[in-house]
Amino acid sequence: MLTNQQYLELIRDRGERGLELSRVYRNIQKEEMFLAAYLKIQGNTGATTPGTDPNDTVDGMSLKRIHKIIEELGNGTYRCKPTRRIYIPKANGKLRPLSIPNWSDKLVQEVLRMTLEAYYEPQFSKHSHGFRPKRGCHTALTEIKNQWKGTKWLIEGDIKGCFDNIDHDRLLEIMERKIKDNRLMKLIRHMLEAGYMDNWRYNRTNSGTPQGGVISPLLANIYLNELDTFIETVLMPWYNRGKERKRNNAYDNLNHKAAKARKNGSKEQAKTLELAMRQMPSKDPTDNNYRRLRYVRYADDFLLGFEGSKEEAEAIKDHIGQFLRGQLKLEMSDEKTLITHATSTPANFLGYNIITARNNNYIKYGRRAANGNMQLSVPAKVLHEWIKWYTEKGIPHHRADLLQNTDYDITMHYEAELRGITNYYMLASNVGKFYRLKHTMMESLVMTLAWKHKTSKKDIYRKHATIFDTGMKGIMVEIKRDGKPPLVAKFGRQPIRCQRVAVQMTDQQWKPTQKRSQLADRLLAEKCELCESTEVVEVHHIRKLGDIVRRYRRKEKPAWAVKMAEIRRKTLVVCHECHQKITWGTYDGTAISRRAG
Repeated sequence: MLTNQQYLELIRDRGERGLELSRVYRNIQKEEMFLAAYLKIQGNTGATTPGTDPNDTVDGMSLKRIHKIIEELGNGTYRCKPTRRIYIPKANGKLRPLSIPNWSDKLVQEVLRMTLEAYYEPQFSKHSHGFRPKRGCHTALTEIKNQWKGTKWLIEGDIKGCFDNIDHDRLLEIMERKIKDNRLMKLIRHMLEAGYMDNWRYNRTNSGTPQGGVISPLLANIYLNELDTFIETVLMPWYNRGKERKRNNAYDNLNHKAAKARKNGSKEQAKTLELAMRQMPSKDPTDNNYRRLRYVRYADDFLLGFEGSKEEAEAIKDHIGQFLRGQLKLEMSDEKTLITHATSTPANFLGYNIITARNNNYIKYGRRAANGNMQLSVPAKVLHEWIKWYTEKGIPHHRADLLQNTDYDITMHYEAELRGITNYYMLASNVGKFYRLKHTMMESLVMTLAWKHKTSKKDIYRKHATIFDTGMKGIMVEIKRDGKPPLVAKFGRQPIRCQRVAVQMTDQQWKPTQKRSQLADRLLAEKCELCESTEVVEVHHIRKLGDIVRRYRRKEKPAWAVKMAEIRRKTLVVCHECHQKITWGTYDGTAISRRAG
């Protein structure tokens, strides 16, 4: 019998060769497959967040629950429950619907995701970067930066309500081309049409892959891969022509005259001619025998770069709109789908401003080295919005929400926020503008520490200000511990510099590996880690260890909390009886808070 790893490798190989896939439903009904899925998603932030069934969460996970799901799948009685609908704010002030499935449904979706991802990943376009292993925003931006030189027009594409409007029949039709398994297709359809509860009112889902589902991003990529294929196999061959632009005769004439002037000793005349040459392109920008169309997609946002006329760029936009409307039953957003001149008006993609650089005076190795290169930059509003978080009426201000934390935690919180934003914009040529943000954050950090200790900023700077080995000024907080190395939190140690390239992974570097973790061995041992009972064994989950640390900071920890602290894990394998006592707060006679349990 094939192991989980061997099976995933096998279907990946079939995907690479473009072969059909069958008997998937039968092969996913394995304990090892569900155990691997459990280990992969049990540490997610939302693992303990309930869906419509408050009792169906990761807490209390056991082999018995896995066997029950497998049995229901085998006899055809497994039914996906409606998801719980919540709304989260978007950057434009609107609300984004988010669906939270129950834990059992998350587990089944993860098994399907692992299987389908192994099969479809080799077939996806190299220009698709969203929700894929070893790919992301930086790989998409790196592709633009390195491969789009000379782009004249940028076409920003955005699909209106993409995830909510994916047609179920069309999606299943696309999948059925390669996957010959009726029971699997029936399961996926039922999963898509399970509906959702909004304010405890049931609503049907007639279309869309709900955002928040484990498998939703993969299904969206399978659907939008049709768009990738259309652009790569139809539009690109149609518009791409010519090896290179023909030479600009006017430029070559001036170059010839300048060379002749230098030969005759007329240096001033040669210099004048060279300055005139810099103001014109070396190749003919109106060459009708040369065109280039380039494409990148991240989820439902895509960007095209085109070297040609604006009329042709408009036609490309119309072709894509017609394809989406006719083949995928989707609509492009008119307000977000724009055509901009790449050298004068920047396009916004994945939070970056993207423009084709033009600087006739930047000469390197005898050439205008900047012209035609794609330049990525930080939009001004991004810097302003981040500065607002740490100021009040334009003046740095303390963070009242952090005053209850330790000095170490406060400093680490500020450092994590700074590194997060600067690491995301590492490809921007003007990322150095975030030094202004760093200064504002350091002032806010010092004021927060001063408010916490009821002292002055001057005293905090005297105690914690330092110059790091990198030459950067910042704040360092050190907490000494008996018999252990001190805890050290550093803010502002790393310089903020533009990186030429981000880490870019290729398809060959990804394989569907599944490593057995320590949690799997503990669960399969089927032995309570508190009373050593071998009866029904479950896994007790908490959100994070810090919750228990704060809960029992001033009182004695119960045995279960001591055990979790010793093994430094958010999980504890216990028998059903011990788990019930922990959950209801009767273990060792000490109550457990809802947040910690």
